Amino acid sequence: MSYGRYNHQGYFGESFVRVLASAAGLIAGQQDVDHTGVDFSIDFPGTRGTVRFPKIEAQVKSWSSPKGTDLDWLYPMDVRHYNNLAGEGFAVSRYLFLVIVPADAGQYAQADETSLRLSHCGYWTSLRTSPVIDQATQRHVTVPVPKRNLLTVKGLRSLLEPRPAQRVSAS
Repeated sequence: MSYGRYNHQGYFGESFVRVLASAAGLIAGQQDVDHTGVDFSIDFPGTRGTVRFPKIEAQVKSWSSPKGTDLDWLYPMDVRHYNNLAGEGFAVSRYLFLVIVPADAGQYAQADETSLRLSHCGYWTSLRTSPVIDQATQRHVTVPVPKRNLLTVKGLRSLLEPRPAQRVSAS
């Protein structure tokens, strides 16, 4: 491969997400320039509940040497990328999509007359309740990505479900 292993792996990870979004009937759009830490804006083309045209944003990372526990992948992440997802205050919900890929790029996809199989799988996590980290004191952080958060067609669509409205108490 002429453009480098990590570029090839990253492109496959992004393509994996794009295929899932397409299968889910969603629109995955990439930004022209990555200044905000977002690889995709994923939109629902219609109304879900009371929300018109809901959307999420995702940063996609691919990983060919996964490590973790029985419950979580433990993904080492640059603090700069982490901070683009961590904390409150985003107008649109942001997620980390972690795509676990084979070490051998020749195993990324297998196709025959009846199916296309992409290897291996993706997971998601929200860092909304995680603290922003001071980049002057820390350069890397380990992010737990729950293995129960499998990125599937149904799971991806559920990330666009309207959140319950917060109740305002009269005082």
